[in-house]
Parts: sequence; structure tokens; C-alpha cells
Amino acid sequence: MGRGSGPRTGGSGDAEGGGDAGERQGCHSFGVDEQLTAAVRAAGGAERWFATQLTPTSVADPSATVHTWWPRLGHTPARAWAEVKSGRSGAWQYGFDLAQYSMVQKILTRRQLQEVLHDVWSNLLYVPVGHDRSFPWRFHYDQTLRGLALTSYRQLLRAAVVHPAMSGWLNNDLNTKRGINENLGRELLELYTVGRASGYTEDDVKDSARLLTGHKVKVFDTFAASYAPEDHWTGRVRVLGFTHANAAADGRPALAAYLDHLALHPATAERVARRLCVRLVGDDPSPSLVRSVTAAYRSSRSDVRATLKALRTHPEFLAARRRTLRAPVEDVVASVRALGIRPVRFRGTDAFPANLVWAAGRLGQEPYGWPRPDGYPEGSTTWASPSRMLGAWNQHYSLAGRWNSADGQAFPAPASVLPTAFPRTLAEIVDHQSLLLVGRPADATTQAAVATMLNRASGSVYKTVADVSGWHLTLIRGTVLNTPEGMLR
Repeated sequence: MGRGSGPRTGGSGDAEGGGDAGERQGCHSFGVDEQLTAAVRAAGGAERWFATQLTPTSVADPSATVHTWWPRLGHTPARAWAEVKSGRSGAWQYGFDLAQYSMVQKILTRRQLQEVLHDVWSNLLYVPVGHDRSFPWRFHYDQTLRGLALTSYRQLLRAAVVHPAMSGWLNNDLNTKRGINENLGRELLELYTVGRASGYTEDDVKDSARLLTGHKVKVFDTFAASYAPEDHWTGRVRVLGFTHANAAADGRPALAAYLDHLALHPATAERVARRLCVRLVGDDPSPSLVRSVTAAYRSSRSDVRATLKALRTHPEFLAARRRTLRAPVEDVVASVRALGIRPVRFRGTDAFPANLVWAAGRLGQEPYGWPRPDGYPEGSTTWASPSRMLGAWNQHYSLAGRWNSADGQAFPAPASVLPTAFPRTLAEIVDHQSLLLVGRPADATTQAAVATMLNRASGSVYKTVADVSGWHLTLIRGTVLNTPEGMLR
């Protein structure tokens, strides 16, 4: 937003296109920036913007080719394995490329609702990046989940469970009628659908694994994926009310029916609904909210759009601003977006996207680097340690001060983020930055903190733009980002 326009709220409190709209859409995005605020206004308000976001293909997205910045992401599985086998690359490098891409995609995409839901499903249907048994397929898996993020959980589950990245990660390539491997069959029940409280038994786990036989990946040997009917276990199966003769050598229809049964199971509906409520509302959603969202999930047969509509029209969602702490990845991304920093195509390896990954990692959350199949926790209390908070505060000053000299970043001109008319008092400049960065005026505590850091009275006057030094602007902007308003969803 230019210097002559009001910062984020336009100074008017306009709920249609101002601070209220931006804050509400912050719940559906990885942080409010100038483009999001402009998009809400152009759409005619928050409700219309949300409606367009529900159909991501209707939103023009310049970030669609960002993945080409990392050529390895375009490799076929066979090529990726050949690169690693020859020593030209490592599996970790494929994972690091994908981690960088994920950070940049979160910053640049204009399909912000799709990206938030992609992140939710990526943490639920979790496959880490850079794992030796899944890395050649991990980018394809990423794109698969993104494309299905706003369809239905039934479709997501079908696609994820049989995907070669999932098979490699959880050893389903080793699961045959001659030797049942229960790994994926168990996680399918425990993590991806009904959960332990549903009361499934070890016999259920075994039949779950039997239904998954036949899906093959040539791990450590081209990584080609296929279906082998001769490896599929046949015979009647029973899992949590699902029964199937499973008599055909091609067990894929039986598996599809089983996955649909799990996706639509009441226990799955409640668990998915609660997970969405925790991510988009707060750590301890009310029973009323969870019931409402669960009912929408069930009545729509797991339709994500219908489920989200029920969530966002509930009074608890409308009162949910700034109730939960951003996770580290969100924190880094939201800060970059608010500060107007844009990742751009880079040369070499010492690049801004790599620094973003490292920044999130220093705060405890390397993108998709969780070592267990359950994915990163969605609740915010995980990220509330003193070390994380201190790290985040330092990171905000670093970003605000442009202390990172890596290639691949574009900054707004300092004058473009300051008021047009001068002279201005320090208090007025702090207010302006607070409106611009967090969507609301600075409170007395923030004003006092900035004045103390600068050893300057809040009423002291800056006569011109040039009087606002880079150091002063860094301390003002970093301090605003360090307020609760700058740290909370």
C-alpha cells in the first residue's frame, strides 16, 4: 500500500476492506499483506473474498511456477534416485529444496486458503521431506495434497494412502500376502482416521494392512510405482463395521471402499473437525463448535468447503482473533509478508529461501521435518517456550532491519512504508507501523516500549522522512512485530 493510502485500515475502520477484513482473512492465510488486503477490497469484502478462495482455480496465482526455481523438484523419481545413487545429490537436498519451496509458496501464493488447508492436510497425512525411502516422490505428493486441499477428506485419504511417497515412508512397499507389514495399516487407523479411542483391535489392524497389499514401489531401485495383483492378500476382511469379501486379485476396489468407510466414519469426522477447529480457532475449541463442524463434515460426506463454511460462520470463529500463538513456520512467513519482503528468483545456494527454512528451524519447526508419522502438533502451546519466544523476537528485528544479505529477496523502499506527510511525532510513526504490520493502532505499552528502546520521548518530532533512520525504523517495526498482536493468529 502506498504512502498516501491508509495503512491496512485506511484510517476509517472500514470493515469491508480495512483492518477488520484483513484480520479476519488472517485466519484463512499465512498472514496479512498488502496484496491480501487489496484482494479483499477488490472482491467487495471479506465474505466474497472467502467465496473466491474456496475455488482456488478461479484465483490467478503468479506463484504457480515458483517450484521451477529448484530444478531438482522437476526430476522424475528415476532421475532423482540416479542423482542420489551417483553421489551428485543427496536425499536431504531434495528435501531441503522442497522445504524452501514450501516457505516461498506460503509467502507468494494468492490462493492463501488453499495453502493453509494444504498445510493442515500435510501435517495430518504426514510424510517428511528428504526421507530416504520417499524423497523421489515427495514433491509429487505435495502437489497432490495441494490440488485436493479444498475437495473432500474422502478424496484426500484415497490419494494419500496409496501414494508412492506414503508407501515408501511407512513401508507399504514391503506389505505383501507373503508377509504382512502392519505399519501403514495401523497409522491409517490411529492417525489418519478414527484414532485410538474408536476401539479398533489388533485384528482390525491386520485386516487394514491386508487391504493395502499390492501397492508397490521399487525403493532404492528406480522408485517406480505399480500395482501387483499377485501380491494382494485375498479373503474376507472386517474393520470397525466394514466388511468385504475381498476375493479379487485386484484389491483396489475393496481398498477404495474401505478408505471411504474410514473417511466417513463418525470418529474420523470428529477428529478432522477438531483438528480444523484447533488450527483455525483455538487450542481448546468448545464442544458446540466441534459438534457444528462435525455435523457439516458428516452431512456433506467430508466436503472440505462445506465443513469450512460451518466453521467460519460459528460465533466462536468470529471471536477467535489473536487467541493462539503462531507456529514458527507461520511466524516467519507472516513476518515476511507483513514487512513487504518478496522472495525473488535467486542465483547460487546462499539464498533467501534457504535462510527462511533455517529461521523456522531455529525456532523449532523445520518445514515438514517432524521425525514421527503424527506430524507437527497443531496446538499453539507446543511453541510457547521461552527459547522460541526469544528467538522469534530476535528474528523479527533481523527481518525488519534487512540484516540478511542473501540473494533472492526484494524489499519495499523505506519511504514507502512511512506516512506521506511530515513532520510526525514518534507516537504517530509507531501508530502507522502498527496499523501497517498488525492491523491496529499501537497501545500505550507498545508506544512506551519503542520510546524506551530509542531513548526518545513519544512526542519527539521527525521533521522529514530522512530523519527516520534505518536503525529507528528497524527498532520500531521489530518491536511492533514482537507485540502479542504480532505473534498471535
